[in-house]
Amino acid sequence: MDSPSEDHVGRRIMQVHWTFPPTTGGVESHIADLARMLTEEGLEITVLTGEEYPTACSGVDIIVTPMLDLKKVRGVEFHSADLRRFATFLDDIVTRRHIDVIHGHDLHHFSPVPALAIDKIRRDRNVRVHHSFHETWPDLLSERPVYRMWHGNYAPSQFVLRQCEELLGFTPELFPLGIDVSLFACRTACFDTKSTPIVLHPARLLPWKGVHITVQMLRKLHNQGLAAELVLTDTQRIADWNRELEFYRVDIIALIASLRLERSVRFCSASYADMPQLYKAADVVVYPTVGEEPYGLVPLEAMSCARPVVASRSGGIAETVIDGITGYIVARGDVDAMADRVGRLLREPALARRLGNAGRRHVEQHFDARKYVGRLIDRYTTRSV
Repeated sequence: MDSPSEDHVGRRIMQVHWTFPPTTGGVESHIADLARMLTEEGLEITVLTGEEYPTACSGVDIIVTPMLDLKKVRGVEFHSADLRRFATFLDDIVTRRHIDVIHGHDLHHFSPVPALAIDKIRRDRNVRVHHSFHETWPDLLSERPVYRMWHGNYAPSQFVLRQCEELLGFTPELFPLGIDVSLFACRTACFDTKSTPIVLHPARLLPWKGVHITVQMLRKLHNQGLAAELVLTDTQRIADWNRELEFYRVDIIALIASLRLERSVRFCSASYADMPQLYKAADVVVYPTVGEEPYGLVPLEAMSCARPVVASRSGGIAETVIDGITGYIVARGDVDAMADRVGRLLREPALARRLGNAGRRHVEQHFDARKYVGRLIDRYTTRSV
């Protein structure tokens, strides 16, 4: 392959990840937005994924391969023939499309084959490689940590960066993800109507997302005489090999019934494209994660929509939500604290609007995806390692 001209260095990019929308998750939505915005900046973008039926993305070429399909590769012992086959497949794409930058996402998970094949292409074709650690463990590249030789490695939060240092012995660059502030924007303020206030918990129905905390909180609010409706996102398409969603959903429905909240809780099946409208309809957004949240795009999306956030002190969340300024941070699993903070917002709509507006300014200043994309393009187009 001929070397790319100076004018085109870093302009033909391939994003690589195991999944893509309609599979729901923060990484999936980030990659879809990133591909779209890079295209809008004039770059030629290819997405390589194992998603069998990916959602179309304007201006983006999407290539599907079973070699990234989690149902086929997760937990499967790989052989040298697998590596050769993937490297040959990649070489053909890179050659035909004149790819000069590959950006992988969480390629240290599930199978080492894609990362090892990409590293071979890096050496054989002088292609520059970047990688984002959206979370840390497990690291299937521990015996061959090829990412250490790549042109850029990024962590979205200080939390993930510290985990990389502690678990991988490697320090990536801190590079927080951004939100499309033009997409996640509301013209109407929270508590702008006289109808029953809506509390939104936008998360996958998985135990570590703390939906049970939110339901218990709602019961406490009702016991205090505070009317509120709870909306739970109910997407069924997620990476869920342990069937946690199926069993947890049954538990949540049982909990709602035991607390006599059937008339006050609504499940909403929403795609990523539906989320701005859900935030618009909400008055308060809660995110009481009980596990370690690597970053958490939901609080940023909510703040970008000028909605106050009440979230748990979990992983990267405390790096985006400013307690008492753009929302509230409470201890993980503390139902009483959640009810106290949300109750205060229900009682004081002016306070909720003030926190929401501060959140919007905070995201515009520090987490605007257009600024993120601009900085990323600078990294793609530089020739230094």
